[in-house]
Amino acid sequence: MTQALRERWRRHRQHYEGPMTWTRLVRDSLVLIGALVCVNYWLNLSAGLGAPVDVHAYWVASPDNLYRYSSSTTDSYNYSPAFEFVVGWWRGIPFQAFAAIWRAILLILLVYMAGPFTIFALLNVPVASEINAGNIQIPLALAIVAGFRWPATWAFVILTKVTPGVGLLWFLLRREWRLLAIALGATAAIAAASFALMPSAWFDYVRFLTGSPAPSVAPYYLPLWTRLPFAIAIVAWGALTNRRWTVVVGATIALPVYYITSSAMLVGVLPYARTALGRWVAAYQGRPRARAAGASGASDAHAAAAPLDAGIGSAERDAFG
Repeated sequence: MTQALRERWRRHRQHYEGPMTWTRLVRDSLVLIGALVCVNYWLNLSAGLGAPVDVHAYWVASPDNLYRYSSSTTDSYNYSPAFEFVVGWWRGIPFQAFAAIWRAILLILLVYMAGPFTIFALLNVPVASEINAGNIQIPLALAIVAGFRWPATWAFVILTKVTPGVGLLWFLLRREWRLLAIALGATAAIAAASFALMPSAWFDYVRFLTGSPAPSVAPYYLPLWTRLPFAIAIVAWGALTNRRWTVVVGATIALPVYYITSSAMLVGVLPYARTALGRWVAAYQGRPRARAAGASGASDAHAAAAPLDAGIGSAERDAFG
């Protein structure tokens, strides 16, 4: 394990310590500008602008009665009791601080995944609205991307939104039984620990899920049952053709309710887009090592892609095409 960490750190340093090129300069400038725009957006939101409706539902929830609000109200708690491991322990702080921290986390994850595309992503209405409301689409995207290397992160997906778990078809169709077992085992273990602590809440959660079908809402009015076949088809096609970005797309389409903010989950496609762009730039520049990097997965060949693809491994870096 120590040797593996050293090797990853060596590749990470190589990625950033290579010669400065105009592509690296453009990439790093865009990352910096995007980060500064995120800080400005966060300051404006923290000053009282916007409407943190979703994060308020996490903060106002009572551990003794998580599902006291119906699904039609803004303060409805729509996730399993296991989500309390994420939000329950720090709910006692003032709401303004709670919302500011939550939005900061979302913006940091956005920069991490989008990199030089950050400013363009943030100018997208679903992404900006997602951060304003304080939902979990962006953390879900990261959990799915990271799930190819660390399948236990799928527990976060299944124990919150449930239906995007259709992305696990990737492991099933590719017969990656060990990774599928890790994903399901981690989910079961976390659910069991949560059930041991809050058994009645889990019965309430089951009643909450089965009480009424997921609604179709503005602006798309697309019920789950009409979207789910497309989600399954996209994930299946991606699994058979080795296109990992399709899992993000399929899981997004399979969200239980498709709001205007739901498309923000597609930021999980950006690490793969960055990798593809980096490969194209390397080929365009005609660097001799670009061809070798395509076979070996060396991260320093992808000048326009990083840091996420440098951190999640060569398999993910080769997944786009």
